[in-house]
Amino acid sequence: MNDNIFLVAILILFVLSSRPKKEKRAKRHILLTDDLHSMDNCCEKANSYGIKVIKPLPYISGMVCEIEDGQDQMLLALNQNLTIEEDVRVYAVDNTVGTAATATDSISLTGAPLLWKRTKGKGISVAVIDTGIANHPDITIAGGISTLGEVNTDKYLDDNGHGTHVAGIIGANGGRRGLLGMAPEADLYAVKALDKDGSGFVSDIIEAIVWAVENKMHIANMSLGTSESSEALRKTIRKAAFSPTIIVAAAGNSGRTDNPDVLYPAKYPEVISVGSANNNGDLSDFSSYGRELDLLAYGNNILSTYLGRTYRRESGTSMAAPQVTGALALMLSLGYRNKDAYRVLINTAKKAPLPPEKQGYGLLDLSTIAAQF
Repeated sequence: MNDNIFLVAILILFVLSSRPKKEKRAKRHILLTDDLHSMDNCCEKANSYGIKVIKPLPYISGMVCEIEDGQDQMLLALNQNLTIEEDVRVYAVDNTVGTAATATDSISLTGAPLLWKRTKGKGISVAVIDTGIANHPDITIAGGISTLGEVNTDKYLDDNGHGTHVAGIIGANGGRRGLLGMAPEADLYAVKALDKDGSGFVSDIIEAIVWAVENKMHIANMSLGTSESSEALRKTIRKAAFSPTIIVAAAGNSGRTDNPDVLYPAKYPEVISVGSANNNGDLSDFSSYGRELDLLAYGNNILSTYLGRTYRRESGTSMAAPQVTGALALMLSLGYRNKDAYRVLINTAKKAPLPPEKQGYGLLDLSTIAAQF
């Protein structure tokens, strides 16, 4: 009988050992350290333990790694001051295609053309952190970068359409159809941090912001977001706030859901958060809102440039944010300093009979500013 038990045990062990082992899946994570020296040490240790280091993030003393289950605890044991977070996905803020019947001439409604006799934004550089910018007769691309992948490249052309639409609202120059953006003479830089599906990692956005800061962009527009807070992104935004680069972001399009909160990075206090207003100047029903909201701009059915040298109408806070970016470009071109430019916009915004969390300081309106000249 003992022999039979022994044989059964051997058989069980054989079956268990012959089962295919569950494959460990590595996920992208961001590791934050105290300083660059600690980052270098951590990078060496990670490599020695077979952890793939995708790319460093020296601006925030961090790096991107692929970590399997359990390896995070091993790294924390090696460095108790280490912060580890998942490198989550960030998306172009969803937008809907509009129709000609209800199109909004948003540029005229903002009062921007009233300022064009004084300035059209010449000399102001704008980083469009998005899906890239496509070649289009109404857009001049001054330069750019792609932060997608393990190595940054100059392959920044748009393969989605979202970034081209946003760029046209900021600075279309009327080359073919006569379509003009808010600041037609501003210099547009394509900073591709989102792929053809309109998606990128937080680390891609971080590198895009860093590029904008290090290349002395006056303004960075981000019509993108995530519902998940990131310490790495927060650290980047805080540090960038001490640079001359103004950061503008779309609030999000979750107004019709049970969770209409403003998305990150627009939710951070150092970022100018922009919601969408409808044709009547009220909060668009799709627009996210909350106490973090700074301004509203028109976001319903906005005509702008698109892929294939075409034009398209779209709705969303993605379309509202670049109007504020373009307005800031005009203010900076007129000689206003960063904080003064922002202060002028919020002080001249149109107030609606809405609570502050649904309009911020009000609806973008440059007509009052134009009347002063």
